[in-house]
This record gives sequence, structure tokens and C-alpha cells, in this order.
Amino acid sequence: MKVVSATNVGNYRKNNEDSYYIDPSEKLFVLADGMGGHLAGEKASAMATEIIAKNFEKLSENPNIQDIMDMTNESIKKANSEIFTKSATNEDYRGMGTTVVMGYVLDDTFVYSSVGDSRIYIIDSDINQITKDDSFVNYLMEIGEITEDEAKVHPKKNVLTKALGTNEDVEVIINNLKLKDKDIVLLCSDGLTNMVSNEKICEIVKNNSPKIARDKLIELALKNGGMDNITFILIYNE
Repeated sequence: MKVVSATNVGNYRKNNEDSYYIDPSEKLFVLADGMGGHLAGEKASAMATEIIAKNFEKLSENPNIQDIMDMTNESIKKANSEIFTKSATNEDYRGMGTTVVMGYVLDDTFVYSSVGDSRIYIIDSDINQITKDDSFVNYLMEIGEITEDEAKVHPKKNVLTKALGTNEDVEVIINNLKLKDKDIVLLCSDGLTNMVSNEKICEIVKNNSPKIARDKLIELALKNGGMDNITFILIYNE
């Protein structure tokens, strides 16, 4: 397995409110996109990745799939609780929150979860989003009120229906899938997907080495506007 990652503040933001973590064994992957005034978003995303990473240190040396799913659920809920408490008790961080996507690779199984609108994709011959956006526009699409094209330019496209730290409790949905040989997993913040189309992401990743693909994705996201922080992790199942 090969892993490459990148984060960039973008062309307009003063601070990078994205955060990510890859454990030394390259089994656990966490990515968060924070929100909130001043440095609150930066604090929320950093707390999410740090709390989840720290909690996973309790995972047994030879976990099974259920162990990982249970730890994922516990870790996300713990991060949510601590971010919510920090927001409620510290005026500097009032109203902060963060998205999170995370995954754990055990042999050929990928266990994953998502809160918010950061995404996980599987890239093989095509690119397929395997997470569901917790966003207002996604809800409107699901009930047939707007089309996918309309969602891309909707004035409320950045409004989330769920995030870590914004409520006392959070619903955690955990899934798993079998990775095929040569599958590529992409975890990313919307700073990438709002600037680069899925089709272009797939083309770049499929036609370049991991490091060159990483550099080209950052370069294109910046060239296309770089309106937000850009962060992603690419996992190559080789």
C-alpha cells in the first residue's frame, strides 16, 4: 500500500482550518474540515483528529472488523462531546464545529465513517463517492427539489445538517467494504471537490504516479480558484 497526502491553505483563507492524521502503520486515516470564527475552525478540526487518533491507541493489537467499528463509533462520539464542551465553555470557540471523514484498513477491508460534507471516494476504472454529504443541498436533492447541477451553485451549498461539536450528541454511521487490488481511496475536504471535478480527479489520479497526482491536484485546485483550504489523502491498495 502507498499513501500520499497534502494540505494547502488555498488562495484566500488566512488560516488552514483543515486537519488530518495518518498513523505510523498507515492503517488509520482521519481528515477534518473545521468551521467557526477566528481560530475556532482550526481548533475544532485539530481536536477531532487528535482525539480520534489518541482514542485509537486503545485498539487491540489484533482487532477484528467489529472492534474497529466499535472504536470508530466511540472515537467520533468522544470527539463530538469534547468539541461541544469546549465550544460551550470557551467564548473564543463559541459555535465551532468540524466535519470528519475517517477510515481504517484491515487486510482488504476498509471501515469508514463520515460526519459533514468532507468525502471519501473509491477510484478504480471510475470514481465513486462512498460517503453521503450531511448538507442542506444534498437533502434537497434527495427529495427531488433540485438537481445535482443546481446543487453545485446553490446559495446554501455550504450549509451542513450535521457536524462534530454543534450538538451534544451525534449520529455515527459506519460502513465497510472490500478493497480490490489497485483500488485507490481518496479522503478529501470540499476545498478539493469544489475546485476540481470528480472526472478530472479520476483522470489525474489514474494517469500519474502517487506523488505527481498529489502535486497536480493541489496545483489544479489552486489554479481553479483555491477558494478554500485544500486537504486530501490518497491510499493506493497495491
